[in-house]
Amino acid sequence: MPATRHLRSVPAGPLTDAADQPRVLLVDDIPGEAANFRVAFGAGLTSVRSVAELERQLAAGVEWEVAFVDFNLSSRSTTGLSALLALARQRPRTRLVSYSQFVENGRVLFATAARHWLGARAVLDKTQNDPYTLRHYATALTAGIDPSPLQWRYRLQRAYLIDAVLPDLSWVERWRALDRAAGDVTVAAALLQLKATHLRSFKDRATNAVNEFNAAFFDLPDRGSSRNKKGILGTFAAQHTSFLTAPDLPDALAHRDLTAAAR
Repeated sequence: MPATRHLRSVPAGPLTDAADQPRVLLVDDIPGEAANFRVAFGAGLTSVRSVAELERQLAAGVEWEVAFVDFNLSSRSTTGLSALLALARQRPRTRLVSYSQFVENGRVLFATAARHWLGARAVLDKTQNDPYTLRHYATALTAGIDPSPLQWRYRLQRAYLIDAVLPDLSWVERWRALDRAAGDVTVAAALLQLKATHLRSFKDRATNAVNEFNAAFFDLPDRGSSRNKKGILGTFAAQHTSFLTAPDLPDALAHRDLTAAAR
């Protein structure tokens, strides 16, 4: 992914349909979300509510300078991961932005995966989507500047930590079983039809990965080799259920692994 400079001062420009208006994509299932984007970008905006709609736009050859992608698309088969994946494959020059309310379940993992696996250039919380900020983001990104809040820029320098949380596809089912088992590895093993001893290494590695991730992204002190691994893992799984159970998470992981193998 091309290096992205950090934001210092970038004029937002007029909120009008100027000739140089950037072409912007919004992927969000809530119709009202597009209102501020229309004010900011006018005729330069393409708004879609599903991955199917996005695929039709891609098939029609539509291109964009910047794409804002939400996580939850109210679908049983796709999330914003699928949208980002399609854009990364078919529109590699489009600057991607993970766009969500990051206090919601699983959204921090989404932002991390978007950056580290799918090349997202920036992150924007939905609560900050006024027209001026939206124009500000588009202007900065087309200039090669990262307009993300300073705290997020620092956090995402350690986006690679998500690889320890999900080192391979087998961990997806393990996390899902652990969530159902409220962090109890013995119960999770039974759900996976495995012996508890088979998950002993997973428990230790997952606890270390969670401690590092929580320290980097939630400013929680690293608890080291705590005895309360059930509590640590159960809490993490519950806080990130929507991401860890996303139907297209395996596809995103497969893309990560193929990309890494090709390097």
